[in-house]
Amino acid sequence: MEPVKDVSQLVFTKARGGRFRWLTVSTLMLAIGMILHLVSPSIAGFTPNWMIATYCVAILLTKPNFRQCLGICMVAALMEVFTSKSAFPYGDFASEFAGAYVAGFFAHKVPPIRVGKFSVRPMLCGFVTTMVSGTVFVTILKLVMGIPMNVFLYGILPAVVLVAVGNAIITPFLYFPALRLFESMHYMADTEEKDSDHGDLTLVQQQPGVVSVEHLTYTYPFSEKPALSDVSLQIENNDFVVVTGPNGAGKTTLLMSMIGAVPHYFGGTMNGMVFTDGHATTQTNIADLASSIGVILADYGAQIVTMTVGEEMAFTLENHGFPPEEITKRSKEALAKVHLDGLEERKVSTLSGGQRQRLAIAAVLAEEPKVLVFDEPTSALDPEGISDFYELVGRLNREYGMTVVVAEHHLEAVLPYAKRFVLLDGGRVVSEGTPESVMRAMYQNHIYEEAIPDLFRAQLALEADGETFDQPFLSMDRAIAAVKKNLGKEEHVC
Repeated sequence: MEPVKDVSQLVFTKARGGRFRWLTVSTLMLAIGMILHLVSPSIAGFTPNWMIATYCVAILLTKPNFRQCLGICMVAALMEVFTSKSAFPYGDFASEFAGAYVAGFFAHKVPPIRVGKFSVRPMLCGFVTTMVSGTVFVTILKLVMGIPMNVFLYGILPAVVLVAVGNAIITPFLYFPALRLFESMHYMADTEEKDSDHGDLTLVQQQPGVVSVEHLTYTYPFSEKPALSDVSLQIENNDFVVVTGPNGAGKTTLLMSMIGAVPHYFGGTMNGMVFTDGHATTQTNIADLASSIGVILADYGAQIVTMTVGEEMAFTLENHGFPPEEITKRSKEALAKVHLDGLEERKVSTLSGGQRQRLAIAAVLAEEPKVLVFDEPTSALDPEGISDFYELVGRLNREYGMTVVVAEHHLEAVLPYAKRFVLLDGGRVVSEGTPESVMRAMYQNHIYEEAIPDLFRAQLALEADGETFDQPFLSMDRAIAAVKKNLGKEEHVC
């Protein structure tokens, strides 16, 4: 194992995001191929082989290994068998077996071969894969059906060539729009760069904290500009940290780095390192990190996948192999913490928005993580719901010792509970410290001033007129007490 002394010089690259991305993209492309296969008209008696074209696109985009390529093509073959009008459709299994390895060869071994800005590899892949797959299929058909050699040579094989030419034309027309779409969705970029492997490195956390972000610079795979630049941040046990800043400042990216989604899911290039519960995120997968750090997304409804409260609580625990008695115990404890105890039989569809959010929190709490991460959790809540949410999260932090990290715009609601603010702007940490000190920095440097609560803004305005107060206006009670104390001083002077 090679020790790394300076993580700021460390680089980790993941070109295409999550390890199951090939499955997602392939499923989508095969579905498109099936639809086109069923509705595409014939031209002079010929139609392109849409299934081959779409699985070529999927394999070129995601570069799965050869076993995964085979899985993709066997699914394509099964779909072709059910829709084929051929006299012997089962030959598709053999033909697509060959096609899988040809497409995989183009994805891994053939360079882009660019003409101007465009790669001709999709065209070549579509043509050669169709030729190989088609030739295998018609050869099997000849043997099974006893087709005469002259018909095979002068009728069937030329037809295969025509279909291959058609696929050489349509494959780029599918590939480039799909690439642009997935780039816009942050799925991937067109690159030949190999994924990094930190498995042989010894990475040791240099700063204290249950989460330690050390000189993190990160660039998404579709972007030339870093989303985060040389960010260092430590999260201590029982901390309550609010990450704020304007849209595009890097808040979500920073939070996603703590749970390992950056870079494992989103891909991209990462300099520096993030340690969660002592583990380097590049050496630990997202599922293993989930036992230490739980995340609740802004779209918390997307995290709920079952029909009832009890099923939702059991879902993740069952996937982690917990026995039934442990699942029951953990579920009851977590539901009690969010005031949903006794609702195990309730259908999720009957819960209010706030209750669904608490259910998402409970499902994460059941895994007993050390840190809770919330990405803009109040964006879809009304003022009462925001207040209730932070009362709950504040109680989890105060009574149960949960470490909390929140990306937030509504600072007035979180002020009574936050222990530290972190201000991001342009991917950099501009200010870090107590809520009061960070909000003063926001005001003085004119960074995201609109997020400063009106109450604290009033204090800053009064201070600009010469007033001084012995405590910040972080809540109405504290503001009233500070003003009364000042009035008492003035009366005494008079």
